[in-house]
Amino acid sequence: MDDLRDQALYKILKYKQLLARTYNRRVKNRQFLVGDLVLRLFSTSHPKEQSKLSPKWEGPYHIKRILGSGTYEVEYLDGKPIERTWHASKLCKYYM
Repeated sequence: MDDLRDQALYKILKYKQLLARTYNRRVKNRQFLVGDLVLRLFSTSHPKEQSKLSPKWEGPYHIKRILGSGTYEVEYLDGKPIERTWHASKLCKYYM
């Protein structure tokens, strides 16, 4: 019984490693610098106003400050700050 349990545990661990490796290959790490122009995910900032015809992104905004671990303070283009902080997964680089 112990041998079967060990084999099953080994298969589970091997499967989890394969799953993590596959997931990590597809993840895109987003990093922004202070002053970069970004777009903000509309559904996160306006959850009740979301419909299938609503825009996916809104902006552009400036990155005001980097708080660490993918969290950013964002401000309007005129310098007016936005109260919330935003994670990099909810921001997208804006190219002009």
